[in-house]
Amino acid sequence: MPRLSEDRDAIKVVHHYGVGLHTAEADPDVHDPRWQQRQVADFVEFAAEAEELGYDGITLTEHHLPSMTCPSPHLLLAAAAGVTSRIRLGTAVTTLPLYNPIRVAEEAGTLDLLSGGRFELGLGKGLLPEAELVVGRPLDEASFARLWAEGLELFRTALSTRDFTFEGEFWKVPHPFSISTRPLQDPLPIWVGSRSVSSAAQAAERGWNLMRNFGTNEDHRQALDHYVRVGEEHGHALSGANVMVERFVAIGETPEEVERNYEHVVAAFRRFFGAFNRGQRHEPVDPELAVQAISVAGTPDEVTEALSLLVEETGARRLLVETFSAEEMRLVAREVLPALRAREESLAVPGR
Repeated sequence: MPRLSEDRDAIKVVHHYGVGLHTAEADPDVHDPRWQQRQVADFVEFAAEAEELGYDGITLTEHHLPSMTCPSPHLLLAAAAGVTSRIRLGTAVTTLPLYNPIRVAEEAGTLDLLSGGRFELGLGKGLLPEAELVVGRPLDEASFARLWAEGLELFRTALSTRDFTFEGEFWKVPHPFSISTRPLQDPLPIWVGSRSVSSAAQAAERGWNLMRNFGTNEDHRQALDHYVRVGEEHGHALSGANVMVERFVAIGETPEEVERNYEHVVAAFRRFFGAFNRGQRHEPVDPELAVQAISVAGTPDEVTEALSLLVEETGARRLLVETFSAEEMRLVAREVLPALRAREESLAVPGR
């Protein structure tokens, strides 16, 4: 299957999977390794079925909370590579400041080799308190931003250069070094998780792709326009095919099914944010408001209309959707994907 940014005018749909969030249990014991094992096994089964259903890709996100059994998305994608052969495999995202960027480059290369050239790496900044644990000292927002920017540059250097050295504030490579596993794809597709103008510019300067979630359609449109302009200034021809916008999808054949499935999403995020909010140095996140901000709920026709409007108003041609049950995943594949693809020509955005 072509890389996600290829086929510029096509609408492509990637299915995200929050490992642990998709459990059907109302009050699971998230510390039980047997429950955790089931979540991991369910994802591997999902990967195989998503390929058969015709999704363009699948992604995982990295979280270090008991309610989400995915602290190492690269390991789970290695398992998915073994049960699939065509679908694109990616992270949305790998939290770069938690690792030596060289290690991330090597694991990305390994995953591309394992998957036969199907891996797409998403990179995200994560949370400042997590990064402090890695660097071993307190960080303010300015130093956290420098850690992120330096990590991006060392990662890019490791992936693209042999026998390199590096002298930075946080990372140093004093002697010539080459990573031991280089990806089959050249260049490897990179997606940067972005909420800010600065991170969109960081992706555009390097010719990398962009992932976004929170924000209005107008916010996403403005980010895309800025991203394309910065890309042009640095010699990169970027478009809506390089931009992916995320939406949670609660879908059903009847209003009653839609309401039940939407409540499943909200309940999952109550568990997630209950753990996420504890001990963090930020304002507590309201799970209902968070879900509402990036959700689409409705019948297949209603979901198709909402996602079509998203494409039209934002200019993004890549959609990252997450349903929370196998039945909904199948319904989207059966009813929504064909309808979206049938509208590709009518939803074309001039200049994008």
